[in-house]
Amino acid sequence: MNIEELLNKYFEGDTTCEEERELRRFFTKGIVPEHLKEYVPLFAFFEEENKQAKVSHTVSSSQKRTLRHRLMYSISGIAAGLLILLGIAGIHRHFNAMPDSYVIIDGKCYTDENLVREQAMAAFLNVSLDENELIDSLFGEE
Repeated sequence: MNIEELLNKYFEGDTTCEEERELRRFFTKGIVPEHLKEYVPLFAFFEEENKQAKVSHTVSSSQKRTLRHRLMYSISGIAAGLLILLGIAGIHRHFNAMPDSYVIIDGKCYTDENLVREQAMAAFLNVSLDENELIDSLFGEE
């Protein structure tokens, strides 16, 4: 098929990809007859667009690779930070372990059983009422 037939087919929208490549090659690399020189800028433009798309594709793939590396470094940094925090919390809990039994009196924590027993008995003595005081408090007599 000659170039003029391919051009007519191209402008009618009936060309295949291979035929369009052949047209681009002809107008960008071949010796173009004088009556077809008006089409050179059109196909040269398409060829330039094609080259730029290939260059931008390679740049974008390298950018994707760089972005992927940055993402992996960020995720591994976050994971390392979380592991450090968990380790510090575990060590802190180990050294500051609360005993099984304790009492808080006036905002202070007590773990000595004898001291707690004494404080409890003193508190019971302070609130113990005799029978008259109990009746007075229940029935409101003063």
